[in-house]
Amino acid sequence: MAESGSDPGAPVPKDTIDPELIKLARSKTRVGLVTAAGVVILAALFVVRLNADRRFGGSSTEATKVTAQDIVDGKVDLDRYVSVEAEPFIAGAVRATQGQNQTGLRVAPVRGTADRLWIVLPGDGWEAPSGYVYKGRLRKLDDLPFAAAIDTDVTEHPRPVFAPPAAIRAAFASGTVDGIAVADNDRVAFDVVDPNVASVIVSFVDRLPSINAWTVALGDAGIKLGATAAQPLGTDRARFDVAMSVADVTHKLADAKLFATRVEPVTRHDTTTWGSLKGSPPGGFVVGSATIPDAQIDLIGVFAARGTPHDAYAIITGERPEDYWYVLPITMVLVGIGLVFAWALVRAVRRDLLSPRAT
Repeated sequence: MAESGSDPGAPVPKDTIDPELIKLARSKTRVGLVTAAGVVILAALFVVRLNADRRFGGSSTEATKVTAQDIVDGKVDLDRYVSVEAEPFIAGAVRATQGQNQTGLRVAPVRGTADRLWIVLPGDGWEAPSGYVYKGRLRKLDDLPFAAAIDTDVTEHPRPVFAPPAAIRAAFASGTVDGIAVADNDRVAFDVVDPNVASVIVSFVDRLPSINAWTVALGDAGIKLGATAAQPLGTDRARFDVAMSVADVTHKLADAKLFATRVEPVTRHDTTTWGSLKGSPPGGFVVGSATIPDAQIDLIGVFAARGTPHDAYAIITGERPEDYWYVLPITMVLVGIGLVFAWALVRAVRRDLLSPRAT
């Protein structure tokens, strides 16, 4: 006698598994229309985002020699390994960091490019001397993650552009200093050595052990002391301001045999605006009521308020094509995933949208 449930359609006893149910085929896993479309879009997005890195990783490992002018003129392709001879304006460098207690990066504009070319350097300062030749990856400055922070910093904190008096006078007509546009309300500052004032640093010795003793000795030597009182410098020295030139003071000190001294020039800091400075006559710059001869000025600093140009470039030093070897394999994997789910998307469209439905 056959066991119960062995024949098709026979009753199945309680607590017994129906063998017919075990043989039922499971439904095939289906990739939905939304899932397939989402994966295809994400794969395509990542491939596009990696395109610049892939292009740089596939470029020549030998740096192409270019000039800063060729870069700002747009004659050099982006994401190339380049070598450029340039002088960064270190005084205008900006430090970009991702958090506190990090050295981050130093980003400095290149002189003579009107801030349209920047050099990105390590922030620790331990890199080998460059000799003003920098190698790295060429990119748009706006494409860097810290571009907005740099633009905000240089706008809120104008950096001085230094130029000699002759270049400043030429800028009166052009309105630009080192390629940077200058506005009338931009601040101008420079240091001038006062030819009629000097400082005398004296050391206390057995014969002249105090400020009072030195005051008498300097007066006896015919040195005219300034209105400012002597300033102690620790316990063994003091500073005297005198209303005489450095040459005259040095000569009188030698005649009086006051050898425990040192004479230093006095530098005066003057500030004005670009609009006021433009009205200066030839041969001298007007600051307030005084006219300072060009020969007494070494450099003039112009604090031009400006942000970074939107067409600026950056050379990321230290980045080399071989560092991006992994980008091509990742791109190939993403393309493969995209193709698989593109095929699944086509099947989902046919199944869910194009197949006839019973009414």
